[in-house]
Amino acid sequence: EEVRMAFKYINPGYAELLSVSGGTTVTGEQYSKTGVSFWQTQMNRGLSLSEIPTELYGRFDVFLKNPTNAEDALVWVCIGYYNGIKISPNRAVWDIEIRKDGSNIYSLTDTAEVIRTDAVNTLWFHIKQGNHADGIMHVMVNGHEIYHAQNEELWYAGDSEAKTVTLRSKSSDALLSNLIFSDEAINPKEQVVMLPVKETQTNMTDYGDGSYEATAANQELLQTVDVSSLITQYGADSRVTGISLLGNPAHRTAEGLCALTALEKSGGTVTEYGRHIVEQNPTSVVADARSVSMSIAELTGRQFGWRAGT
Repeated sequence: EEVRMAFKYINPGYAELLSVSGGTTVTGEQYSKTGVSFWQTQMNRGLSLSEIPTELYGRFDVFLKNPTNAEDALVWVCIGYYNGIKISPNRAVWDIEIRKDGSNIYSLTDTAEVIRTDAVNTLWFHIKQGNHADGIMHVMVNGHEIYHAQNEELWYAGDSEAKTVTLRSKSSDALLSNLIFSDEAINPKEQVVMLPVKETQTNMTDYGDGSYEATAANQELLQTVDVSSLITQYGADSRVTGISLLGNPAHRTAEGLCALTALEKSGGTVTEYGRHIVEQNPTSVVADARSVSMSIAELTGRQFGWRAGT
């Protein structure tokens, strides 16, 4: 029988976490809820998947500047041959198009009630491959359902681009952030939250500026989450649906130590997750994401971090 691994991609808004280089990360609380956002100009580039998903859920935020001075701004978030969402400036408003196999199947041009300019907008979608009986295209913008068809004929499996989720913004007039993509259901209210750190435990060299250097195999860096501040902000019962560990930047100086393995420690038990080869480029990033199901209160006593290795 076939065992299919679910995937979950979590990105606060770093261009460095895309499967394409050349994007630009912008820092600033005014542009995103996470404090970071990006723009990336290449079409058919963004997130490379290991296999073609028959179903894709996504949510992302986009800061849209006033479109009167955003002639070249254009956002595409789609899979396969342009199945998904296109946002484009049209004089004083932003137009939203729902695209299917490269064609526009629905346009919302009167978006004044739906899209906010010079502000962060949240979009959510669900795309499912299928014929007229079971294909799905469902899109929400800022809580407004703008398109929902459950009998769409949607077929992108044969498309050479169907392993790529395009995450494209043509200019800094449209900044993407707070991205979650999965082949399993994502609640429209899900969002990326930067976990506050209460304490750090490590046998790596601590440079005191937030950077650490591993000089031997099996050295570890573990951080304890400040759960009480999360409970104050979100409530103890709020669900945690995914964990993403981020080393930014993370690079190696020589051939010897070349990998970082993601760790979680709970009650003395250490669990290993993904192993990632680290680049020699000083601005490269390493990340590991997975789906979980727990409450914020259940993060208490857990530590997250990395182990260096060969």
